[in-house]
Amino acid sequence: MDEETIKKLLGLRIKQLRKKHNLTQFALGEQIDIDQRQVAHIEGGNSFPSLKTLKKFADVFNCQIKELFDFEYIEPNPGIKDELIQKISKTDIKELHLYNQILKVIDNNINL
Repeated sequence: MDEETIKKLLGLRIKQLRKKHNLTQFALGEQIDIDQRQVAHIEGGNSFPSLKTLKKFADVFNCQIKELFDFEYIEPNPGIKDELIQKISKTDIKELHLYNQILKVIDNNINL
């Protein structure tokens, strides 16, 4: 998994936990001593928090830091199908074969 993907998934996970705890970005920022705009950047996957900030997130959400990286429980994106269709329609045949091989590997590992 590349760095950009991790930033996006971490941002989604933090947003999910923030909403689960009924916090606004502003309220969360106040609790961990960062600006609301920085919370928005982190949730949007545009910024990666420091270890110190990750610890503060974990404290507010009453979890361990590693749980912030538990991406299995991220709620599905309802527009993901359209995003994938759009991406596939713009992809050359060589990349499509590569994507297909990757999906087969993933599918085989999920169904173990």
